[in-house]
Amino acid sequence: MDNLFSSVPLFEHLKTKNIYAVCTIRPDRLGLLKLIDDKKMKRGDLDYQISDQGISFFKWKDNRSVHFLSNYHGNNTYKVQRKLKDGTKIDVTTPIVVKDYNGHMGGIDKADMLHAIYDRDSKSKKWWHRLFFAVLEMACVNSYIAYVEVRREKMSFLEYKRCITKGLLTKSKPQRKGRPKSNGDEQTFCAKKRRKGNLSVSNDVRLENRGCPLANIRVESRTL
Repeated sequence: MDNLFSSVPLFEHLKTKNIYAVCTIRPDRLGLLKLIDDKKMKRGDLDYQISDQGISFFKWKDNRSVHFLSNYHGNNTYKVQRKLKDGTKIDVTTPIVVKDYNGHMGGIDKADMLHAIYDRDSKSKKWWHRLFFAVLEMACVNSYIAYVEVRREKMSFLEYKRCITKGLLTKSKPQRKGRPKSNGDEQTFCAKKRRKGNLSVSNDVRLENRGCPLANIRVESRTL
């Protein structure tokens, strides 16, 4: 559930219906119990409170503080390896609520839902590959949402991605000016050899006609 819609009364109502949920929540929501201040927390620290109705409120700090609300989680934790800027790895204490939230966050909103349905396997040894494909997929999702709203036509996200793929793979030719060529004028892939002109007289013998127009005399000269 998205933090825009999450609240303590909602989770209390869901629990009475035997519906279990977990979400991120904004710390200024009404009904939340007071937790430790951010300045007193370091990476991996966890603080939590459980209300009388069984609603758990967590505050966990990784790179920054994150707040979670759950109606079925306890304070169980596990270790996660994180890589620092200098390349060293450290173990960071992480609550189970974070693992469950990350594993089921695909349907939080429309963009996350579409991204989760047709997600590609982006496993790679280079960290930036996953970030690059995530940004590329996000741009594709946003363009699909805008396309459907503008064109007002029904098209699945999978079909939209296929159209984009075909468009990128198709080699576009620059449009030429003038009258379009017919099918018979299409250029072939095999280049034709230029034919050299043949002389009517052999190269070893060349005839030249010379004469005087006044005397009407024609002289035939032969050059060897």
